[in-house]
This record gives sequence, structure tokens and C-alpha cells, in this order.
Amino acid sequence: MDLIDTKVIELSSKTGIPDDQLRMFIALILCTLFGFFFKLSIRGRQARLIFGSVFGVFITYYLYRCQIINVLLQTIVVYIMVKVLGKKSPWPVFIESMIFVAAHHIYRQYTDYGGWKMDVTTILMMDTPKWTAFAFCVSDGLKTQLSKEQEIRKISKLPSFFEYFSFIFFFAGSILGPCFDYYDFNTFINEENEYKNIPSTIKETLRLLKNALICMGIFLFTEKYFPLHFVTTDEFGTYNILYQTLWFNIMVAIQRTKYFGGWQMGEMSMASCGITYQGNGQFQKIKAVDVDWDLTYNMKDKVEKWNISIQTWLRRYVYTRIYTEEEMKKSPSKQNIAYQMTYVVSSLWHGFYIGYYFSFFQWAILNNVNKAIFRVSCNTNHLKIFETNPLAKFLRWYLANTIFNVFGITFLLLSVDPILKFYSNIRYIPQILLYATYAFFLITKFGQKSKKQKE
Repeated sequence: MDLIDTKVIELSSKTGIPDDQLRMFIALILCTLFGFFFKLSIRGRQARLIFGSVFGVFITYYLYRCQIINVLLQTIVVYIMVKVLGKKSPWPVFIESMIFVAAHHIYRQYTDYGGWKMDVTTILMMDTPKWTAFAFCVSDGLKTQLSKEQEIRKISKLPSFFEYFSFIFFFAGSILGPCFDYYDFNTFINEENEYKNIPSTIKETLRLLKNALICMGIFLFTEKYFPLHFVTTDEFGTYNILYQTLWFNIMVAIQRTKYFGGWQMGEMSMASCGITYQGNGQFQKIKAVDVDWDLTYNMKDKVEKWNISIQTWLRRYVYTRIYTEEEMKKSPSKQNIAYQMTYVVSSLWHGFYIGYYFSFFQWAILNNVNKAIFRVSCNTNHLKIFETNPLAKFLRWYLANTIFNVFGITFLLLSVDPILKFYSNIRYIPQILLYATYAFFLITKFGQKSKKQKE
């Protein structure tokens, strides 16, 4: 390990790429190569559980060293809680897991405020969905009234600790995600359903590697020309709003390639073993991101296409668990409560920088405005031009992305002072537009009722 670390540090000094990112890259490549071996050679449930978890523990140790103890400890605690509490375990496990990852967030902010160096918090964030989903699915196995999705994903019999341990530490997704449920893992290990006959994964793996390298290359070679901190300078405030929006939209698009690249690498490390296969030649079952994110102007689509496995977790184990889907259909107020609580959980899961809460609060309002505009388009003809006229469609796309990106910058700036400086530089125009539109729909209810409701 020491020899590898020395070589990584030397390469880091030559390339300027942080050593922790180089280690992550090496680990993902190793997971990818092992994935090919796993797919071709490892057969039988016990062998797949052993090989998958042993390599997962090894690669986790390589990245996080003694911090792996934190993951091991929490993994044991969750299993004990599920075994003891049974049907009542989901929310206690959820709360305990969130507190556990929150403690690591707080420690990291205290010791490395504003830093982006990867530590064990990275994998704890991706394991939290696994721990909490496991508790909910075991509880579902003891219930009779379930939704169709819950019925499919329920765990009827509590797995042994080794089976559960193998799920948490399975090498595919063990260091960066994306995350997945025990149902998907168990089906894959047993080589059942779509996993009976997985085609070659080479083409899909190379596609993801190509996407990752393109994204990372764009970030490495262009970020220096569009640095994030420039939006907080006095010079940026001297430009007109049209130039500012064009500049920061390009800057945020470049910043996103950093995430796209990392997530595509994560998907690649999973695709090689075949766990992302969904049948019909498609490898889309477990995803982190859709790289066409920038092309859509619909806020709902943007949310669903970003960090997809986490969005799926929030929907399955937060949004639809606060109230049932039937309760939310009957009561818009309950639906709104569940919606707002989901944003709160997402904020807490990310950490405690004030920028996260500024961003999620305003994204929630933006999503409500998006819903109101959608209802106007359904109930009236006032917005038809934005669906047919190319120029109007472009303006809608540009405005939607601009406002969304303002809050993306808020997320990246982290702290109050740079955020307020940025808002001041852009004269609070996006915020004024957003809040004025939101107030307009709240007060007037314009276009919110269908013709049948009006009658």
C-alpha cells in the first residue's frame, strides 16, 4: 500500500490532480477489471457473496484505511437494530443512520471547512440509502398492505448477517455508488430474472469510460477559464446581467462535468460485472446521472436525472413513507408535507453548509413554480407558444436553466458571505423573478383549475 501511495503522490505532483482523486480513479479501474472477472468466472451464490464482499472490503480499505472501521461499526449496528426491532425498525434505523452520517459531516466541516478532499463520509453517504432501505424492506416483509413496488422489493425473511454484509460491501458501488436495493443485489447474486443471461459488458463499460474521460477532460482543461470564485468578485458585478448569465451558465455546465465524470466512472465499475443490466440489451437498471441533463428545461426532469440512485431512494424510502401514495392523492396538503420533508432529508444528507439549505429551499420553490406553470399549460392556451415556437422554447430553456444554475452556484459556494456577494452582483434578479412568480400563482391561482373544476 505504501509503495502505491508513493507512486500516486508522485503522479499527483506531476499532473496537479489531487492524490485522493487519483486513488479513487485507480480504485474504480480495479473494480471495473474485477467486475469482468466476476461476471465471467464466479458462479454459485456463496462464491459470489464471498468474492464480491472480500474485494469490496479490500478496495474500501485501500481508499479509506482505518476509517473503514466506521463503516463496519454502522453496518453491525443497523443489522442489530433490524433484528431486534423487526417491523418497527425503519424509522429508528433511518434516524440513527442520518445522525451517524451527520456527525461525520460536522467533523469534516470542523477539520476541513470548505474542503473537497474525499474521506469516509463519501461512502457513508452512499451506504446510508442501503442501510435505511434494508430496514424498510425487511419491515415490508412483515406487512400485508403494500404498494406494488414495495411488494416486489420486500424481504420476506431476514438475511443472515453475512448476506447483509455482502450487500453493503459488494465491490460494485462500494466506494462511490450509485446505490441499489437488497432486492437488486439478491437477484443478481442468484443470477435470476434478467440476470440469467447477461450479454457482454465490454461495450457498455467502454461507453461509460469514454463519457467519463470526456467529462473529466472538459473540466480539467476549461475550469481555469471559468473559475467559480469569479462570481463573487467586484469585477463580475460590473458586467450587465446578460453577460453575467451567459458566463455563469457556462461555468456551472463546466462544474457539472466534474460530477458527470465521477458518476460515469462509478457506473462503469458496476456495469462491468453486469449488475446494471435490465434486459433487452440495456444497462440502465442502476444509474447515477443522465448526461443530457442540461438539455431539459423541466425542473422535475432535472431533479430525476441528477444523482438518480439517491433520487430513487428519496422517493421510495422518504417521500412515499411519510404518507402512503393513496393518502397523498386524496390530500394535497399531505403531499406537500411529504415533498418538503424529502427536501429537508436531502439537505441533511448532503451536510450542514448553509449553501445547501439556501439551494434546496429555493429549488423547492422553483419546483412549485414549475408545477404551477405546467398546470397553466394543461388548463389554458396561454403558454402554447413555448411548446411550438423554436425561439420561445429556447428562451424558456435558457431562463429555466439560468435560475436553476443560480441555486447550483449557491450550493457550490457553501458559505453565507460569498453567496450574498454573488446575489448582490446579479442584483437579486433571478430571486425576484422566482419569488414574484411564486407569489403571483399563490395569490391569483391563475390557470390552476381545470375546466371541470371551474364548472
